[in-house]
Amino acid sequence: MEINDLIVPVLLDNESSSIEIRNARSSQKSDFKQAAGLVVPSVPMRDWIIDQYDLPHSKVHMIVNGTDHLRANRHDKIHARKKIGLPPDCFCLGFMGTIYDRYDFDSMLNATILCQSDISQLYFAVIGDGPFLDELKKKVTELDLVKQTIFTGYVQPDKLGEILPAVDIGLSILNSRYSLRYGPVTTKLSTYAAYHLSVVTTGLSLEGYPDQLTHGLHLVAPEDPQALADTILWLYNHTEERQHRAQILHDFVINNLTWESVTEKILNIIRGGKNR
Repeated sequence: MEINDLIVPVLLDNESSSIEIRNARSSQKSDFKQAAGLVVPSVPMRDWIIDQYDLPHSKVHMIVNGTDHLRANRHDKIHARKKIGLPPDCFCLGFMGTIYDRYDFDSMLNATILCQSDISQLYFAVIGDGPFLDELKKKVTELDLVKQTIFTGYVQPDKLGEILPAVDIGLSILNSRYSLRYGPVTTKLSTYAAYHLSVVTTGLSLEGYPDQLTHGLHLVAPEDPQALADTILWLYNHTEERQHRAQILHDFVINNLTWESVTEKILNIIRGGKNR
């Protein structure tokens, strides 16, 4: 059984009734007990499930979500920037995905402001759509970041190769609640890395993840715009190290986190082998 979200905490977030929460917990516990094994995409999710449902560690397997192969239509940085209206010599932060309340856009925008005096032509590209889009645009206006922010709207997955290469740093900045619940490693990371982007993510620890993954990522504490700004500035000022760690992450994703590789790991567990 593959688990990509935690139902009970989501129901608690939504202030569902105690009866609904109790029924969900009971049903899920029964399902998990009957399943031959569980696959989860993050360390905190694995630990929560084991603790809440008193399952043996050997039954719950942590396998990070994958990404598609690079598309043939991948543009170079100059052409990608031209496509979305960015100067060729700018430095671009990027967010790709659904724009909703799990992500800490306040920290992303405030970090952008903190970095402006040190990075000339700093831009923030928002690639996606979602229920918080209008609110985000309002915040951008209030913070006087309209000229520095690009909104592309939703981009089809097979068109990301025309857009993502415009970005220098991919941001995966969850708020505190969701950073602690889901951990620093998300599907977004794999997509960023597939296009050779540096990746900054939020969390308290990378313990329990593969070494190559931890060596390629840049981790900051959640809801700390100054820490995020400091990391962005460090990456901006250390081009070779930024590119080196982006390459480590890219190689790990291409070799281990294509959907073909992820599927093979799951099949190996089903056959009775070990997840490596």
